Amino acid sequence: MRKLIFAGLLVFVAGCVETSVQPLTQSSFKISTEAEDLCGAKGTREIAFREAAIEVIKRGADRFVVVGDQSKTEITGGMFTTYGGFDTYGTNTQDMVIQIIQKGDPRINDSLSARQTLGADWQAIVAKGSADSCI
Repeated sequence: MRKLIFAGLLVFVAGCVETSVQPLTQSSFKISTEAEDLCGAKGTREIAFREAAIEVIKRGADRFVVVGDQSKTEITGGMFTTYGGFDTYGTNTQDMVIQIIQKGDPRINDSLSARQTLGADWQAIVAKGSADSCI
């Protein structure tokens, strides 16, 4: 029974990722990703970076630079467990400002490739869209 409850909780928590895109200019946008504890700060950052690459491709480009980056971890609650302890839970937030780089821009040599960031299966990843889980 405990395994079943844990598996159900894992599925519930694993699905708790939200990402939004806010246009800033014609060639820049902000990615905001919020994820539950299970993802951790690193997992949340990786999801945001992946989402940034997807958005760059959706906008018809490949090259980009991160011009702003901010993360935050918050404890939003806690509970006593049957194992005799007090566990806290919270959220991780990652905000990135992305600048799309076009051919001819002097920053092109320092920019990242969205397709390379996503890997060989980038087309399927872009088609699938935003992640709703860090697992």
